[in-house]
Amino acid sequence: MRVRLLYLALAVGVVAFALTGPQAAACSQYYTMIPRGNYSLLTLAGVNNYNAYIGGLQDGATAMISPMLWNLVGGTGNVTMVLSGGRLYVYINVTGVSRAIKFTPVVGFPDIMYGWYSWGPFYTRTSSYGFLSLPMPASEVPDLWSVVNYSLSLSRGAYNDFSYDIWLVRSPGVTSLGPSDVELMLWMFANQSLAGLPYWVTWRPITMPTLINGDIENVTYQVFILPRNGGPSGWMLIILIPEVNTSGGQYHGLLKGEYGVNLGELMNETLNIIGEFNGTRWEQGLYLSVIQLGAEVDAPGGDMIMNFNVSSWYLVNGSPTNLCSAMTTTTTTSVTAPQLTSTTSNVSTPVVSRSLTTSSSVQSPRPGEAHEVEELLVPAVVVITALIVALALLTKRK
Repeated sequence: MRVRLLYLALAVGVVAFALTGPQAAACSQYYTMIPRGNYSLLTLAGVNNYNAYIGGLQDGATAMISPMLWNLVGGTGNVTMVLSGGRLYVYINVTGVSRAIKFTPVVGFPDIMYGWYSWGPFYTRTSSYGFLSLPMPASEVPDLWSVVNYSLSLSRGAYNDFSYDIWLVRSPGVTSLGPSDVELMLWMFANQSLAGLPYWVTWRPITMPTLINGDIENVTYQVFILPRNGGPSGWMLIILIPEVNTSGGQYHGLLKGEYGVNLGELMNETLNIIGEFNGTRWEQGLYLSVIQLGAEVDAPGGDMIMNFNVSSWYLVNGSPTNLCSAMTTTTTTSVTAPQLTSTTSNVSTPVVSRSLTTSSSVQSPRPGEAHEVEELLVPAVVVITALIVALALLTKRK
């Protein structure tokens, strides 16, 4: 009798472990940042530079896409932004470019926007996810990984960077920016160095965990600060450039691939930089208001003929290497984009030391899928096996 009870106790223990153990290894939930559905946004150069479209994400959240040609006053052609199958394709074909600010080497920033852009030109607030409801205190941003898969292609013109453009404001809903506000850019791809340029301050480097093509690395970032962007009454601009892919004494980041950062960690590092630079507790009281993802494009020779795609952008609550619907060997480079313009695939930037064609280990996600069948399969098999073994042993004892 005691032996039978021992067998039953063993079976019950195995069942309990099967039901509770997998929870610790449950895969990470993630949420898309690219509007769903199919939509094509056509913008004529110099006509409707701030044309925009707001589309749904999930759980009631929304995001906006726009070519944001903020420095363009003349030219022939268009920018087309296509949403298709959870991806964003951007086609730029503008010739004879004329700039509003002649000396500024940027024509526009085609991007996806999430949050409250209250100071123009959009004066738009998208709906937010509950776990990242913007604006929110920058010091309270949770540990969320922001992961993007992208690819840049160029025929004529230039990509200055592919980046996050993140805005921290002193007062939510401000209608103009001033010395107490901060713009943070993280350049995942950089086609220039800011070292030694007038007005820029080279700050101490920082190191942050960074996801690059499936692997989390401790990446060092160069830090450059423009104390007042646009003049004495302007805002503070901070730019982070990863020390990845060195060529000609510059770091170039990735032309294509998977890139992820922890937003909570990024905010903490940024607030530390702000406080140290200003010599006070000036970093307190800032709100994260807007997150933008896109490319700063330019036309050094007067023309911009290029395209880029964002095959996925998502937020991960947990490990970015353990997604619920993780797949293998699917990257931005395998995406067949709608053919709207004819461009080449060569980007005019120096040859870099680190491979830029490493395949990502994560498929463009299907947001919010928990894959409950997969999560329950292992414990169910263990439970059934334990019961069969227990019954067999009990029968044998009889």
